[in-house]
Amino acid sequence: MTENKLRTGLILLIGALGVLQPFSLDPYLANIKFIAEDLNVAQTLIAQNLTALTLGITIGTAVAGPLSDAVGRKKPILFALVGYMAAAILASSAGSVELFFAGRILQGIFAACAAVVANAMLRDLYEGKNLIKALGRATLLMGTAWFLGPIFGSYLQSFTDWRGLGFMLAALAGCLFLAVALKLPDTMSKEQRTKSTAKEVANRFGQLLKDKVFIGLVVVQASISISLFGYLNVSPFVYSDVYGIDATQVGLYLSINSIGAYTGAQLGSYLSMKFRPQTALLVSLSIGAAAGLLLVATAVFNLGFIAFTTGLAIFTLGFGTSFTPLLGMAMASHPEEAGTAAAVIAVSGTLATTIAGPYYAVLDHKSAFGIGVNDLVLMLLGFVMMFAIVNKRMKATK
Repeated sequence: MTENKLRTGLILLIGALGVLQPFSLDPYLANIKFIAEDLNVAQTLIAQNLTALTLGITIGTAVAGPLSDAVGRKKPILFALVGYMAAAILASSAGSVELFFAGRILQGIFAACAAVVANAMLRDLYEGKNLIKALGRATLLMGTAWFLGPIFGSYLQSFTDWRGLGFMLAALAGCLFLAVALKLPDTMSKEQRTKSTAKEVANRFGQLLKDKVFIGLVVVQASISISLFGYLNVSPFVYSDVYGIDATQVGLYLSINSIGAYTGAQLGSYLSMKFRPQTALLVSLSIGAAAGLLLVATAVFNLGFIAFTTGLAIFTLGFGTSFTPLLGMAMASHPEEAGTAAAVIAVSGTLATTIAGPYYAVLDHKSAFGIGVNDLVLMLLGFVMMFAIVNKRMKATK
Protein backbone atom coordinates (compact mmCIF):
# COMPACT_ATOMS: atom_id res chain seq x y z
CA MET A 1 0.00 0.00 0.00
CA THR A 2 1.12 3.55 -0.64
CA GLU A 3 -0.12 6.50 1.44
CA ASN A 4 0.25 10.18 0.69
CA LYS A 5 -0.08 11.58 4.21
CA LEU A 6 2.98 11.29 6.43
CA ARG A 7 2.23 9.66 9.78
CA THR A 8 5.02 10.84 12.07
CA GLY A 9 4.34 8.43 14.94
CA LEU A 10 4.38 5.41 12.64
CA ILE A 11 7.52 6.65 10.86
CA LEU A 12 9.37 7.18 14.15
CA LEU A 13 8.43 3.67 15.34
CA ILE A 14 9.77 2.25 12.09
CA GLY A 15 12.89 4.41 12.46
CA ALA A 16 13.42 3.12 15.99
CA LEU A 17 14.03 -0.34 14.55
CA GLY A 18 17.27 1.01 13.07
CA VAL A 19 18.85 1.89 16.43
CA LEU A 20 19.94 -1.65 17.29
CA GLN A 21 22.67 -1.60 14.65
CA PRO A 22 24.54 1.52 15.89
CA PHE A 23 23.96 0.56 19.52
CA SER A 24 25.52 -2.82 18.74
CA LEU A 25 28.58 -1.06 17.37
CA ASP A 26 29.63 2.17 19.08
CA PRO A 27 29.35 1.30 22.81
CA TYR A 28 31.52 -1.79 22.26
CA LEU A 29 34.30 0.22 20.57
CA ALA A 30 34.98 2.17 23.76
CA ASN A 31 35.09 -1.03 25.84
CA ILE A 32 37.49 -3.19 23.83
CA LYS A 33 40.13 -2.92 26.57
CA PHE A 34 37.75 -4.12 29.29
CA ILE A 35 36.36 -6.98 27.21
CA ALA A 36 39.91 -8.17 26.41
CA GLU A 37 40.90 -8.07 30.08
CA ASP A 38 37.77 -9.97 31.14
CA LEU A 39 38.21 -12.68 28.51
CA ASN A 40 42.01 -12.71 28.96
CA VAL A 41 42.88 -12.16 25.30
CA ALA A 42 44.68 -9.47 23.31
CA GLN A 43 42.91 -6.20 22.55
CA THR A 44 43.72 -6.63 18.87
CA LEU A 45 41.69 -9.85 18.85
CA ILE A 46 38.67 -8.25 20.52
CA ALA A 47 38.93 -5.36 18.07
CA GLN A 48 38.00 -7.88 15.37
CA ASN A 49 34.53 -8.17 16.91
CA LEU A 50 33.70 -5.27 14.60
CA THR A 51 34.34 -7.57 11.64
CA ALA A 52 32.22 -10.27 13.31
CA LEU A 53 29.38 -7.80 13.71
CA THR A 54 29.54 -6.68 10.07
CA LEU A 55 29.63 -10.32 8.95
CA GLY A 56 26.40 -10.87 10.85
CA ILE A 57 24.89 -7.70 9.40
CA THR A 58 25.75 -8.92 5.90
CA ILE A 59 24.07 -12.28 6.47
CA GLY A 60 21.00 -10.81 8.16
CA THR A 61 20.49 -8.17 5.52
CA ALA A 62 20.80 -10.64 2.65
CA VAL A 63 18.19 -12.94 4.18
CA ALA A 64 15.71 -10.45 5.62
CA GLY A 65 15.01 -8.33 2.55
CA PRO A 66 13.89 -11.09 0.18
CA LEU A 67 12.14 -12.93 3.03
CA SER A 68 10.05 -9.88 3.89
CA ASP A 69 9.06 -9.47 0.24
CA ALA A 70 7.66 -13.01 0.42
CA VAL A 71 6.04 -13.28 3.88
CA GLY A 72 5.32 -9.67 4.80
CA ARG A 73 7.12 -7.21 7.02
CA LYS A 74 5.87 -7.63 10.58
CA LYS A 75 6.67 -11.30 11.25
CA PRO A 76 10.37 -11.03 10.25
CA ILE A 77 10.74 -7.95 12.49
CA LEU A 78 9.22 -9.69 15.52
CA PHE A 79 11.42 -12.74 14.93
CA ALA A 80 14.48 -10.52 14.59
CA LEU A 81 13.79 -8.72 17.87
CA VAL A 82 13.43 -12.00 19.77
CA GLY A 83 16.62 -13.27 18.15
CA TYR A 84 18.46 -10.07 19.04
CA MET A 85 17.50 -10.42 22.71
CA ALA A 86 18.96 -13.92 22.78
CA ALA A 87 22.11 -12.85 20.89
CA ALA A 88 22.82 -9.88 23.19
CA ILE A 89 22.44 -12.10 26.26
CA LEU A 90 24.72 -14.74 24.71
CA ALA A 91 27.46 -12.18 24.00
CA SER A 92 27.23 -10.74 27.53
CA SER A 93 27.23 -14.15 29.21
CA ALA A 94 30.18 -15.49 27.21
CA GLY A 95 33.01 -17.03 29.16
CA SER A 96 35.20 -17.43 26.09
CA VAL A 97 36.11 -15.31 23.11
CA GLU A 98 34.51 -17.87 20.79
CA LEU A 99 31.09 -17.49 22.42
CA PHE A 100 31.51 -13.72 22.52
CA PHE A 101 32.17 -13.62 18.78
CA ALA A 102 29.24 -15.96 18.12
CA GLY A 103 26.98 -13.59 20.04
CA ARG A 104 28.32 -10.59 18.13
CA ILE A 105 27.67 -12.27 14.76
CA LEU A 106 24.12 -13.07 15.84
CA GLN A 107 23.61 -9.52 17.09
CA GLY A 108 24.59 -8.30 13.64
CA ILE A 109 22.26 -10.74 11.91
CA PHE A 110 19.15 -9.81 13.89
CA ALA A 111 19.84 -6.06 14.11
CA ALA A 112 20.21 -5.99 10.33
CA CYS A 113 16.99 -7.94 9.84
CA ALA A 114 15.05 -5.33 11.82
CA ALA A 115 16.69 -2.38 10.04
CA VAL A 116 16.37 -3.57 6.44
CA VAL A 117 12.73 -4.61 6.80
CA ALA A 118 11.98 -1.26 8.43
CA ASN A 119 13.38 0.54 5.37
CA ALA A 120 11.22 -1.61 3.10
CA MET A 121 8.16 -0.69 5.16
CA LEU A 122 8.74 2.98 4.40
CA ARG A 123 8.83 2.17 0.68
CA ASP A 124 5.54 0.28 1.08
CA LEU A 125 3.94 3.36 2.60
CA TYR A 126 5.40 6.19 0.56
CA GLU A 127 6.87 7.08 -2.80
CA GLY A 128 8.54 10.06 -4.48
CA LYS A 129 9.23 13.06 -2.25
CA ASN A 130 7.13 11.61 0.55
CA LEU A 131 9.50 8.63 0.66
CA ILE A 132 12.45 11.00 1.01
CA LYS A 133 10.63 12.88 3.79
CA ALA A 134 9.78 9.63 5.56
CA LEU A 135 13.37 8.39 5.38
CA GLY A 136 14.54 11.72 6.77
CA ARG A 137 12.16 11.53 9.71
CA ALA A 138 13.01 7.90 10.37
CA THR A 139 16.68 8.80 10.72
CA LEU A 140 15.85 11.21 13.55
CA LEU A 141 15.91 8.28 15.98
CA MET A 142 18.54 6.21 14.22
CA GLY A 143 20.76 9.27 13.89
CA THR A 144 20.41 9.96 17.60
CA ALA A 145 21.88 6.52 18.26
CA TRP A 146 24.92 7.46 16.13
CA PHE A 147 26.10 10.00 18.69
CA LEU A 148 24.50 8.65 21.88
CA GLY A 149 26.12 5.23 21.39
CA PRO A 150 29.75 6.37 21.77
CA ILE A 151 28.87 8.55 24.81
CA PHE A 152 27.05 5.64 26.37
CA GLY A 153 30.04 3.39 25.75
CA SER A 154 32.49 5.87 27.25
CA TYR A 155 30.59 6.23 30.51
CA LEU A 156 29.41 2.63 30.71
CA GLN A 157 32.01 1.66 33.30
CA SER A 158 30.65 4.25 35.75
CA PHE A 159 27.42 2.30 36.31
CA THR A 160 27.89 -1.18 34.83
CA ASP A 161 30.33 -3.07 32.57
CA TRP A 162 30.38 -4.49 29.06
CA ARG A 163 28.32 -7.47 30.18
CA GLY A 164 25.65 -5.17 31.55
CA LEU A 165 25.60 -3.45 28.15
CA GLY A 166 24.33 -6.59 26.44
CA PHE A 167 21.52 -7.06 28.94
CA MET A 168 20.49 -3.43 28.46
CA LEU A 169 20.41 -3.91 24.68
CA ALA A 170 18.30 -7.05 25.17
CA ALA A 171 15.85 -4.99 27.24
CA LEU A 172 15.73 -2.36 24.49
CA ALA A 173 14.91 -5.05 21.92
CA GLY A 174 12.18 -6.33 24.25
CA CYS A 175 10.60 -2.86 24.43
CA LEU A 176 10.70 -2.59 20.64
CA PHE A 177 9.07 -6.03 20.37
CA LEU A 178 6.12 -4.89 22.48
CA ALA A 179 5.77 -1.64 20.53
CA VAL A 180 5.85 -3.44 17.16
CA ALA A 181 3.45 -6.16 18.29
CA LEU A 182 0.92 -3.64 19.58
CA LYS A 183 1.27 -0.64 17.29
CA LEU A 184 2.90 -1.50 13.97
CA PRO A 185 0.72 -2.80 11.12
CA ASP A 186 2.07 -5.01 8.37
CA THR A 187 2.59 -2.63 5.46
CA MET A 188 2.55 -5.35 2.79
CA SER A 189 -0.72 -7.08 2.00
CA LYS A 190 -0.89 -10.75 1.06
CA GLU A 191 -1.69 -9.80 -2.52
CA GLN A 192 1.51 -7.73 -2.79
CA ARG A 193 3.81 -10.47 -1.52
CA THR A 194 6.10 -12.16 -3.99
CA LYS A 195 6.57 -15.87 -4.38
CA SER A 196 9.03 -17.38 -1.95
CA THR A 197 10.62 -20.11 -4.05
CA ALA A 198 14.36 -20.04 -4.51
CA LYS A 199 13.84 -19.41 -8.22
CA GLU A 200 11.67 -16.34 -7.56
CA VAL A 201 14.18 -14.96 -5.05
CA ALA A 202 16.94 -15.45 -7.63
CA ASN A 203 14.79 -13.70 -10.24
CA ARG A 204 14.33 -10.67 -7.96
CA PHE A 205 18.07 -10.41 -7.46
CA GLY A 206 18.50 -10.84 -11.19
CA GLN A 207 16.18 -7.92 -11.93
CA LEU A 208 18.24 -5.69 -9.67
CA LEU A 209 21.56 -6.80 -11.13
CA LYS A 210 20.33 -5.98 -14.66
CA ASP A 211 19.79 -2.37 -13.60
CA LYS A 212 23.06 -0.55 -14.25
CA VAL A 213 21.97 2.48 -12.22
CA PHE A 214 21.35 0.18 -9.26
CA ILE A 215 24.78 -1.44 -9.72
CA GLY A 216 26.34 2.02 -9.71
CA LEU A 217 24.58 2.79 -6.43
CA VAL A 218 25.85 -0.50 -4.99
CA VAL A 219 29.45 0.51 -5.75
CA VAL A 220 28.89 3.97 -4.25
CA GLN A 221 27.44 2.38 -1.11
CA ALA A 222 30.40 0.00 -0.83
CA SER A 223 32.85 2.89 -1.20
CA ILE A 224 31.15 4.96 1.50
CA SER A 225 30.94 1.98 3.86
CA ILE A 226 34.62 1.02 3.50
CA SER A 227 35.53 4.64 4.17
CA LEU A 228 33.26 4.76 7.24
CA PHE A 229 34.70 1.61 8.79
CA GLY A 230 38.22 2.82 8.07
CA TYR A 231 37.33 5.81 10.25
CA LEU A 232 35.84 3.59 12.97
CA ASN A 233 38.78 1.17 12.97
CA VAL A 234 41.64 3.67 12.88
CA SER A 235 40.48 6.88 14.59
CA PRO A 236 40.40 5.43 18.16
CA PHE A 237 44.11 4.56 17.82
CA VAL A 238 44.99 8.01 16.49
CA TYR A 239 43.05 9.68 19.28
CA SER A 240 44.77 7.65 22.00
CA ASP A 241 48.27 7.02 20.61
CA VAL A 242 48.90 10.31 18.79
CA TYR A 243 46.87 12.84 20.75
CA GLY A 244 46.90 11.16 24.17
CA ILE A 245 43.13 10.92 24.58
CA ASP A 246 42.21 8.49 27.35
CA ALA A 247 40.51 5.33 26.09
CA THR A 248 37.38 6.06 28.12
CA GLN A 249 37.10 9.49 26.47
CA VAL A 250 37.53 8.32 22.88
CA GLY A 251 33.84 7.49 22.67
CA LEU A 252 32.99 11.05 23.67
CA TYR A 253 34.93 12.44 20.70
CA LEU A 254 33.41 9.86 18.37
CA SER A 255 29.96 10.95 19.53
CA ILE A 256 30.77 14.61 18.90
CA ASN A 257 31.84 13.66 15.38
CA SER A 258 28.64 11.68 14.93
CA ILE A 259 26.57 14.81 15.41
CA GLY A 260 27.78 15.52 11.88
CA ALA A 261 26.17 12.29 10.69
CA TYR A 262 22.89 13.23 12.36
CA THR A 263 22.97 16.68 10.76
CA GLY A 264 23.96 15.19 7.42
CA ALA A 265 20.98 12.83 7.42
CA GLN A 266 18.64 15.79 7.58
CA LEU A 267 20.70 17.71 5.01
CA GLY A 268 20.50 14.76 2.60
CA SER A 269 16.73 14.64 2.98
CA TYR A 270 16.41 18.40 2.39
CA LEU A 271 18.65 18.41 -0.69
CA SER A 272 16.86 15.39 -2.14
CA MET A 273 13.52 17.20 -1.97
CA LYS A 274 14.83 20.63 -2.98
CA PHE A 275 16.86 19.38 -5.94
CA ARG A 276 17.31 15.69 -6.86
CA PRO A 277 18.51 12.67 -4.85
CA GLN A 278 21.51 12.26 -7.17
CA THR A 279 22.48 15.89 -6.50
CA ALA A 280 22.31 15.24 -2.77
CA LEU A 281 24.49 12.17 -3.19
CA LEU A 282 27.09 14.14 -5.15
CA VAL A 283 27.12 16.76 -2.38
CA SER A 284 27.74 14.02 0.20
CA LEU A 285 30.67 12.65 -1.80
CA SER A 286 32.09 16.18 -2.15
CA ILE A 287 31.90 16.71 1.60
CA GLY A 288 33.63 13.36 2.19
CA ALA A 289 36.39 14.18 -0.28
CA ALA A 290 36.95 17.55 1.39
CA ALA A 291 37.28 15.78 4.73
CA GLY A 292 39.84 13.41 3.21
CA LEU A 293 41.91 16.34 1.93
CA LEU A 294 41.83 18.02 5.34
CA LEU A 295 42.93 14.83 7.09
CA VAL A 296 45.82 14.31 4.66
CA ALA A 297 46.87 17.93 5.17
CA THR A 298 46.64 17.42 8.93
CA ALA A 299 49.17 14.60 8.74
CA VAL A 300 51.51 16.21 6.19
CA PHE A 301 51.62 19.67 7.79
CA ASN A 302 51.13 18.62 11.43
CA LEU A 303 48.01 20.76 11.81
CA GLY A 304 47.19 19.21 15.18
CA PHE A 305 44.26 17.83 17.11
CA ILE A 306 41.62 20.43 16.19
CA ALA A 307 42.17 19.90 12.47
CA PHE A 308 42.07 16.12 12.94
CA THR A 309 38.79 15.98 14.85
CA THR A 310 37.26 18.65 12.57
CA GLY A 311 38.15 16.53 9.54
CA LEU A 312 36.42 13.54 11.11
CA ALA A 313 33.32 15.60 11.89
CA ILE A 314 33.17 16.78 8.27
CA PHE A 315 33.57 13.19 7.11
CA THR A 316 30.62 12.00 9.23
CA LEU A 317 28.57 14.92 7.87
CA GLY A 318 29.18 13.60 4.36
CA PHE A 319 28.32 10.06 5.41
CA GLY A 320 25.04 11.17 6.96
CA THR A 321 24.13 13.19 3.88
CA SER A 322 24.43 10.09 1.69
CA PHE A 323 22.00 7.94 3.66
CA THR A 324 18.59 9.18 2.48
CA PRO A 325 19.27 9.87 -1.22
CA LEU A 326 21.16 6.63 -1.78
CA LEU A 327 18.57 4.38 -0.14
CA GLY A 328 15.68 6.36 -1.62
CA MET A 329 17.05 6.07 -5.17
CA ALA A 330 17.66 2.35 -4.76
CA MET A 331 14.17 1.51 -3.53
CA ALA A 332 12.17 4.01 -5.57
CA SER A 333 12.93 2.34 -8.90
CA HIS A 334 12.10 -1.16 -7.61
CA PRO A 335 8.84 -0.91 -5.63
CA GLU A 336 7.97 -4.59 -6.07
CA GLU A 337 11.37 -5.63 -4.71
CA ALA A 338 11.80 -2.87 -2.13
CA GLY A 339 12.93 -5.28 0.58
CA THR A 340 15.36 -6.98 -1.76
CA ALA A 341 16.66 -3.64 -3.05
CA ALA A 342 17.19 -2.32 0.48
CA ALA A 343 18.92 -5.58 1.37
CA VAL A 344 21.29 -5.50 -1.60
CA ILE A 345 22.28 -1.88 -0.92
CA ALA A 346 22.95 -2.63 2.74
CA VAL A 347 24.74 -5.91 1.98
CA SER A 348 27.01 -4.20 -0.52
CA GLY A 349 28.25 -1.98 2.30
CA THR A 350 28.63 -4.56 5.05
CA LEU A 351 30.09 -7.22 2.75
CA ALA A 352 32.64 -4.72 1.46
CA THR A 353 33.67 -3.75 4.99
CA THR A 354 33.90 -7.40 6.04
CA ILE A 355 36.18 -8.21 3.11
CA ALA A 356 38.19 -5.06 3.86
CA GLY A 357 38.90 -6.19 7.44
CA PRO A 358 42.58 -7.06 6.81
CA TYR A 359 43.01 -3.85 4.80
CA TYR A 360 42.15 -1.71 7.81
CA ALA A 361 45.02 -3.28 9.73
CA VAL A 362 47.59 -1.92 7.26
CA LEU A 363 46.28 1.66 7.27
CA ASP A 364 48.48 4.19 9.05
CA HIS A 365 47.38 4.17 12.71
CA LYS A 366 49.94 6.79 13.82
CA SER A 367 48.55 9.84 12.01
CA ALA A 368 45.54 11.14 10.10
CA PHE A 369 47.15 10.16 6.80
CA GLY A 370 45.69 6.64 6.54
CA ILE A 371 42.11 7.74 7.21
CA GLY A 372 42.49 10.73 4.89
CA VAL A 373 43.84 8.83 1.89
CA ASN A 374 41.31 6.04 2.39
CA ASP A 375 38.50 8.58 2.49
CA LEU A 376 39.70 10.63 -0.47
CA VAL A 377 40.30 7.68 -2.81
CA LEU A 378 36.95 6.05 -2.04
CA MET A 379 34.99 9.28 -2.45
CA LEU A 380 36.65 9.80 -5.84
CA LEU A 381 35.60 6.27 -6.80
CA GLY A 382 32.05 7.22 -5.83
CA PHE A 383 32.28 10.28 -8.07
CA VAL A 384 33.39 8.15 -11.02
CA MET A 385 30.44 5.79 -10.56
CA MET A 386 27.96 8.66 -10.22
CA PHE A 387 29.10 10.45 -13.39
CA ALA A 388 29.96 7.40 -15.50
CA ILE A 389 26.93 5.24 -14.69
CA VAL A 390 24.25 6.63 -12.37
CA ASN A 391 23.75 10.16 -13.75
CA LYS A 392 24.46 9.12 -17.34
CA ARG A 393 21.96 6.24 -17.28
CA MET A 394 19.27 8.23 -15.49
CA LYS A 395 19.46 10.99 -18.11
CA ALA A 396 19.31 8.41 -20.90
CA THR A 397 16.06 6.96 -19.55
CA LYS A 398 14.26 10.31 -19.25
